[in-house]
Amino acid sequence: MIRWMIFSTLAAGVFYGLYCLTLRRDRWLQLSLWYLLLALGFSIMFPFFSLPERLASASQSVIPAGGYHATLNEIEISATPASHAISLMDVYVIGLALCVAYLLFQLVVQAVKIIMLRQKHTVYRPCDGFDIPRGSSLILLDDDTAPYSFFRQIVVGTRGLTDEELRCILAHESFHVGKLHSFDILFARLMCCLAWFNPFAWLLMRELSAVHEYQADAASLDSCSRESYLHLLYRQVTGIGYGHITNNFQSINIKKRIVMMNRTTTRFGAWKALVALPVAALLLMVGCKPAAQEPQQTETAQTEVTENTPEGEVFQVVEVEPQFEGGLEALYKYLAENIKYPEQAKSDGIQGRVFVRFVIEADGSVTNAQVLRGIGGGCDEEALRVVEAMPKWTPGMQQGKPVRVQFNLPITFKLQE
Repeated sequence: MIRWMIFSTLAAGVFYGLYCLTLRRDRWLQLSLWYLLLALGFSIMFPFFSLPERLASASQSVIPAGGYHATLNEIEISATPASHAISLMDVYVIGLALCVAYLLFQLVVQAVKIIMLRQKHTVYRPCDGFDIPRGSSLILLDDDTAPYSFFRQIVVGTRGLTDEELRCILAHESFHVGKLHSFDILFARLMCCLAWFNPFAWLLMRELSAVHEYQADAASLDSCSRESYLHLLYRQVTGIGYGHITNNFQSINIKKRIVMMNRTTTRFGAWKALVALPVAALLLMVGCKPAAQEPQQTETAQTEVTENTPEGEVFQVVEVEPQFEGGLEALYKYLAENIKYPEQAKSDGIQGRVFVRFVIEADGSVTNAQVLRGIGGGCDEEALRVVEAMPKWTPGMQQGKPVRVQFNLPITFKLQE
């Protein structure tokens, strides 16, 4: 959980910074739209992606089947979740529930409002002579209600509007409807609900809303005169006459919209966004969780596999296998009695499987213990600590001589309900 929060916040912050430095002041609006949607989705989800990961070098990757001396049977360590304090997972779930509940409340309230308006007022279609997208509908109110679009519905208060201004507003809102901007905002809101703790996710969503408005402004200038449209925006800034021109979720600063309408598309503006590709690749390499791989088993179950090291060959299959004092039952009893479920893992709700690799030396001592794949929360360190503290084994024998033998031990940490 902590890892996801850190990496998603870092990624969203990096992409937001890159956007501010590259596309924010350029008129590559469609590119900006896709950049923001992809950046938002990627930054929230990429820590959950899995990339193939080699757990060891090629000479160590072959782990024979059929003998406990290559991969020991799994040992499970259980514990009940910590109940004395609220865990990080509890806080996250509460925040997520509140954000989703608020979003659903907004959607339901707006849907009910639209239904009531449709019952009380005339609903116009494109066939009624209004220049609105096919499949959409229009409600005209005799008041100063701020115009907005909600999915396929457009609502406009007509008090004080001239025919030219109404045409400008319809062009603006029709663009929102035709480009399905409500779905973009809904996706962004859902991503922000998942990452409610991430301030950069909310900033990316705000920039997305701004791009929507910039696009709708540009489309409006194709349908009405620039003078009329700027005059309408001026009235909005000064509060004279008419209210906001906006989509359903958020209003964007009018000054920024006017400035953006006067900008031109730079020649190399689109190439600036390419800097995000190596950044995304680096984030994937650093932030993706390791692939949930089990140690591989091959058909070389009866074949001797060795590795040359400065200390001597390391065997995975030997004629006489090493023995823990008292046998396998004693080994698993030792592990179960000595491994303690870390408090941090219990508090954060962390559970899963830790793979530990170690070597039984020719004198029976345990060396070279390392975690091949861990789960965090202190579980990796605890498993490694207990393995390194093992008493000496009876060493394995090859051709009548004691040799070094490698083991892989899976340890499962599991929280009981």
